[in-house]
Amino acid sequence: MKLSHFFLPHPETHKKAHLLSFKALAVYIFFFLMLSLTFRTANVYNPGVLGVDSSISQSEVIRLTNIEREKNGLQAVSEDPRLNAAAMEKAKNMFEENYWAHFSPSGKDPWGFINGAGYKFSYAGENLAKSFYQSDEVVKAWMASRTHRENILNKHYLNIGIAVLEGTLNGEKTTLVVQEFGTPVDTAIAQIPSEAAVKSIQTPKEAGPAAQTAQPSPTVAASAQVQAQIIVASDKQTLSSLATDPYLAFKVAGLTLLFGLFVLILLDLYVIRRRAVYRITARHIPHLALLSVAASALFNLSPGQIL
Repeated sequence: MKLSHFFLPHPETHKKAHLLSFKALAVYIFFFLMLSLTFRTANVYNPGVLGVDSSISQSEVIRLTNIEREKNGLQAVSEDPRLNAAAMEKAKNMFEENYWAHFSPSGKDPWGFINGAGYKFSYAGENLAKSFYQSDEVVKAWMASRTHRENILNKHYLNIGIAVLEGTLNGEKTTLVVQEFGTPVDTAIAQIPSEAAVKSIQTPKEAGPAAQTAQPSPTVAASAQVQAQIIVASDKQTLSSLATDPYLAFKVAGLTLLFGLFVLILLDLYVIRRRAVYRITARHIPHLALLSVAASALFNLSPGQIL
């Protein structure tokens, strides 16, 4: 078998190149399955080896958040060290109890960390993100989700706190980003002296078939003449070193393979036309369409999730 037969149509039978055959397709599928199994096995026997090395900046997340607020005619939120401390404690707790949620398995809630940091709030909100590379990726993901966007663009918020912490979660090295918003009680008293003393804590729900509810909404008592409200957005988007990041490895390997197949299909069409051979090639169109869809999915693949 000549090497050219792997890349060019057969000179006599004009069959497609071997790399475009169904057998080759089975090999590609087997390759990706084995790649996935390798990463999963590595994480089981050596947790934390594979994962994401990010360059997310606390100050940059705050800056980008305020840009989004100002775009929508809202005042910028100011960084508060107490909310920074609350966000860091929340991130540490997620690693300690090994969970990815607004509410911990032991029953700790988002506003407990805020109150514990000495920040007595009238309004509070929380956004979570993990496994992103860059600060702008995090904010873009939040803004693409209705509930997270509403949290960022909440007109009641005056302060913000951010924590960025690396660790191992569910056996995988990752970076957690916790975003806490708040308005102090004394500020709310000065602004809305006639508000009711007690309000329910509200948890918005993401619309659509993939929507997920964070937790049932409890109630909490607030200081006199203050409306207490905490918002936790609930939405997951699943949907980046090559040697350690399974997502990036899948992405690069997949895009490289799809690009190679795309080139081979075009080469097949070109060679057959040059040989003036009649062959049914209409199915090349759906093949190319399928490759385009697969390439688009891989290109947009990100390990990042928001909650």
